[in-house]
Amino acid sequence: MKKSIRARGCWPAVSLCALACASTFAQTIPQDVVVTATRIPTPLNESLRDITSIGRDEIESSGATSITELLNTIPGVQVSPDSVRGAVPSIFIRGTNSTHTLFLVDGQRISSATTSATAFQAIPIEQIERIEVLRGPSSSLYGSDAIGGVIQVFTRNGSSGQPAPSLYAAIGQYGTAITSVGYGGTQGDTRFQLQAGRETTRGFSEIKASKPGLFDTYNPDRDGYRQTNFGLKVSQKISPDLELGGNYLYSDGVKYSDNANCDASYTTCTTNYGNKDLQTIHSGAVNLIWQASQRWKSSIRLGRSQDNSESREFDPVTQVTTIPKYKTTQDQLVLQNDIALDVGQLMVSLESRDVSVDSTKTFDVSSQNSKSLVLGYQASLERHLVQASARRDDIQNIGNRTTGSLGYGYRLSPGLVMRGSVGTAFHAPSFNDLYWPFDPVNFYKGNPALKPESSTNRELGLQFENNKTRAGITVYQNRVKDLIAYYSDPITYIGTMNNIGAADIKGATLHYARRIDHWKLSAAYDFLSAKDRTTGHFLARRVPRSATFDLERADGPLKTGVRLQAFDSRFNDSSNTQSLPGYSLLALRSSYAINQAWQVNAQINNLMNKDYIVIRSTLSPYNDYSTAGRSLYVGVRYAPK
Repeated sequence: MKKSIRARGCWPAVSLCALACASTFAQTIPQDVVVTATRIPTPLNESLRDITSIGRDEIESSGATSITELLNTIPGVQVSPDSVRGAVPSIFIRGTNSTHTLFLVDGQRISSATTSATAFQAIPIEQIERIEVLRGPSSSLYGSDAIGGVIQVFTRNGSSGQPAPSLYAAIGQYGTAITSVGYGGTQGDTRFQLQAGRETTRGFSEIKASKPGLFDTYNPDRDGYRQTNFGLKVSQKISPDLELGGNYLYSDGVKYSDNANCDASYTTCTTNYGNKDLQTIHSGAVNLIWQASQRWKSSIRLGRSQDNSESREFDPVTQVTTIPKYKTTQDQLVLQNDIALDVGQLMVSLESRDVSVDSTKTFDVSSQNSKSLVLGYQASLERHLVQASARRDDIQNIGNRTTGSLGYGYRLSPGLVMRGSVGTAFHAPSFNDLYWPFDPVNFYKGNPALKPESSTNRELGLQFENNKTRAGITVYQNRVKDLIAYYSDPITYIGTMNNIGAADIKGATLHYARRIDHWKLSAAYDFLSAKDRTTGHFLARRVPRSATFDLERADGPLKTGVRLQAFDSRFNDSSNTQSLPGYSLLALRSSYAINQAWQVNAQINNLMNKDYIVIRSTLSPYNDYSTAGRSLYVGVRYAPK
């Protein structure tokens, strides 16, 4: 186990999609079409799942400068930390655990096999073409981890016009500088996009203040961040019925942090050391699409992703620095067939995934293979909508898991749909949970007998859409059992992970958006009750109520907007003894189009300079993690239309 003490926590007041079927790889997906909910392109107003889609224009209009900032504005999604650049975030969709969200980039899993976490903070927002966020269990389409939902990032596509360069540069608070350059477009039957960028920031001290104690993590130095990224996407029409494509994303980042570095016996600790975490992500795939007939489309995708992480740990007694390293490699092969039937569409997919771990820590088992069969069906029959899916996963050393989902919708009117669904999901234990070798200092070891966590979700929804208005409400109840939690043997005092938890999660998400002339209004409200079934306590760091209000006006070349977010108080710990107060944040943004190619923009986050807390350490002396104060960012964009 690690010798550096680094614990996290969070708070809040009033106020894209998963393994996208490979057949959509090189296509530009219309804004009103989604692929995550069924793995077949589906009109948004026919989806029976609770899903949000954000395209490139909306990403730029939002003023967000990071993916964590963008995701924290989406209904049903809570991200912490939300303002410390480069910090590894936790994400809670509908109150489920952070490991219960499946995160994909162009169809590839990029998570760590040792922790099950995804370092999605390493994905630069300038590399993103589109995001789809699917709320609710989705293992019947995507397998392990999708208990809370699925988030998919589609990286930048080349435009349909002649190849042209693009540029974005911004500076802001805390010595932040962001640059991104690109070149892409369409030349004959070839479509491509190259994108490269860099971000640096001096940041601020990760810990607010010192709270004396052995494990006090405060260090007054600045904790900065720097990152370099590169992306490539290309597709080639070989014939009218055959298309070959490929994509690659690389991100390399270094984040400085405040830790309490202790000796082997945890009797001597110091914070006078420059801790830093290094995170490198690779994700790439090649893809072949064959339109066999008007009714049959086949696609095959072969991909590899890597999550490389390392940190620095310091022993103040021996003055020795150690560098733990963990590298996860995932090789994925997906064969998918989309078949148009006389009534509805059928999707059949065969998948294979090989996971391996290379680490300075010696695991008893360092590889795992999974094989899966996926079936999906959807149909629109006059007023009736039906969507169903089933999946069988055979996971090495864990066993078989079968999950399913069934949804039904009824059109009350052309724009109004009432829907309901039921689905099951699971999360397989991580390599740390299963195979961590015995640690005689911390008295901890892995538990290879762990079972996957599982859930059953039921939800009802009502959604309305016309050319000016989009609104909806979703009410859900998710029961999660066999939760993996820490357990210490009362006789040997050896700790391990056991299936000893269960949770009842219920809530509602409401959203509303309307365009009126030059104005665009959007609002969302989330209610959440996430409780431990055994103790009756609320799950830690879940915001029970949150709201977002956004108003934007476009007047010729000038566009201005204001966003207000409000978060209720929450508990920082599972025993519900530490309460973090609620807060509200106000942000302003503005952009001006100088001409069709050049645009300048500005954004002020936390306009009222609110001092708030989203994370408190879980070990005494309970340090509070810092959040950004009032922050101004100014940028310029060159993107010929």
